[in-house]
Amino acid sequence: MDTSRGQTIADPAAALFTLRGVQTRGALARFAGDEERYRHWLTEFITQGPAAARQIREAITNGSVETATLLAHAFKGRTGMLGMAELHSIAQSLEMTLRNREPTALWLEELEQTVAEMSQQISDVLGERSA
Repeated sequence: MDTSRGQTIADPAAALFTLRGVQTRGALARFAGDEERYRHWLTEFITQGPAAARQIREAITNGSVETATLLAHAFKGRTGMLGMAELHSIAQSLEMTLRNREPTALWLEELEQTVAEMSQQISDVLGERSA
């Protein structure tokens, strides 16, 4: 399997540990060691991560701060479950910014960019197509 660094990983389980910004051991523990289930959720993130970021942006654009806050909170939970520490932190900061009714543009841009990078990385490492 090819990774973004041009290496070939013969052991598919080892590929999970090449994901930058992901605490794979902790995430696998949350999945009771079920690698297949964890891979399923990572693969789902390829499309669902960008969709969640779009939904948050749409809610903010439409002035629905409460909805945007709930979406950011749910996204924070999902990224935490998947071991995506950096993305979890960004989602948490966005959620707090929304709760405090502060400007969200910088956190929202950071979230969208990091989601896109993470989705591409997962796609590259696990050999799945990104949306």
